Amino acid sequence: EIEMTFKKAEEGAKFDVDGTIYEKATFRIVLDGYTAPITAGNFVNLVNKGFYNGMAIQRSDGFVVQTGDPNPEELKAPHGITKADGSTQTIPLEVFALEDKQPTYEVSLEDDGRPLSQPKLPFSVYGTLGMARSEDDPNDASSQWFFLLFDPELTTAGRNLMDGRFSTFGYVTKNNRLLSNIEVGDKIISAKVISGLENLVVPK
Repeated sequence: EIEMTFKKAEEGAKFDVDGTIYEKATFRIVLDGYTAPITAGNFVNLVNKGFYNGMAIQRSDGFVVQTGDPNPEELKAPHGITKADGSTQTIPLEVFALEDKQPTYEVSLEDDGRPLSQPKLPFSVYGTLGMARSEDDPNDASSQWFFLLFDPELTTAGRNLMDGRFSTFGYVTKNNRLLSNIEVGDKIISAKVISGLENLVVPK
């Protein structure tokens, strides 16, 4: 479980959600390391290292709230975790279909010939966590991730363009409606693992 706290970009500004004012926005996030072991493990490892502390929100458009790019303003700089040799450390697309006994890797369910299959972790609630990746490479996710601002009244689970095409790995379980007032430039002042760290297995 992760606790993540945001503050407004402008000094003294507060969060305003449905007329209620908040000094800070604090979320509880539950990750599913069984259904998405690589994706959730990668995220927990980065949170535990303090990678996201002080990082600003880089996209907020009513569809997603996204961050995780260490160099958002530099086109030629790495946009993920940099390894010792200068290359970007990536993780594969990871989707666990309902009918499967283990996750499918490196390919979307649609490209795997199963466009009607449903993932065990669908984009089904407001505040679903997903890994960001480029459209043309399912396996170039690194450190960028997003909250999906999903409205089930408009798009039911299994009938959107996200399920089975992006790795999902958890859900906001506390204060998810505060996401509606998270804007570009707002900062993560603290991201920490509050339970479950003993389950993390870091690759050698």
